[in-house]
Amino acid sequence: MKKKRFTGTVRCFLLAFTFLFTAGQQVFAASDKVVDMAGLLSQEEEERLEKKLSKVVETYDCDVAVVTTDSTGGLSPMTYADNYYENNGYGVGPDRDGLLLLISMEARDWWITTWGSAIDTFTDYGIEVIGDEIVGELSDADYYEAFMEFAGLTDDFLKQAQQGEPYDVYQEYKAPFPFAAKIAIACGIGFLAALLTLLGFRAQLRSVSYEKGAHQYVRQGSFHLTRSKDLYLYRTVTRTKIERPDPPSGHGGGGSHTHTTSGGSRAGGGGGKF
Repeated sequence: MKKKRFTGTVRCFLLAFTFLFTAGQQVFAASDKVVDMAGLLSQEEEERLEKKLSKVVETYDCDVAVVTTDSTGGLSPMTYADNYYENNGYGVGPDRDGLLLLISMEARDWWITTWGSAIDTFTDYGIEVIGDEIVGELSDADYYEAFMEFAGLTDDFLKQAQQGEPYDVYQEYKAPFPFAAKIAIACGIGFLAALLTLLGFRAQLRSVSYEKGAHQYVRQGSFHLTRSKDLYLYRTVTRTKIERPDPPSGHGGGGSHTHTTSGGSRAGGGGGKF
């Protein structure tokens, strides 16, 4: 009886250990997706952003976080972002897939660090595109809008990567039309169609129309042409050079540059000022 009870206890222990080990391999993401140490967001804004980023993480199994700070403590934005990601449990799976946007108010720096599969999903080109999209709002102190835009862009890039061809030099990202712009275009097309219809009805009401040629105004038999010739005055030659598509400047052949972090891991990334 004691032997059976002991065997059952060992079996339960092994099952619990296996479950914990497997869970640790599948999910290794920090719970806080928004760490606003610089106090750039209200409580409500932080909660909304946290919810949106968490949804992206759950959908694509790729960690996404936003961290703000007043100072990097003398470290470069790249090193600070790498260290924060590495030391605070961010990343999904054994390769710690994910990315983190750092905002440092000390010298107004932004930096995106990428890890695991996110290195290939968010290439040097992609990081520059994201930076171009959010830097205007950061400069205007619209931090919440900038971070929500960042969250939306990560969703777009991860969705594209699922199709097997991430956005890069030869697969450029095209921002979708805003809903308001679509409405304006639709209204413009409708107005133009209505205007053309009215002009068509108006043309049908004319009882007298203009003649196309001047000869139709000449009385028959009153004009006799005795001599005519063609004069060659000049020649116009137009040449068009056929351009071959080149990658955008600064991106080379695409892909991501990587570096080794202080903890010995491989990371990609890029950033700038705002």
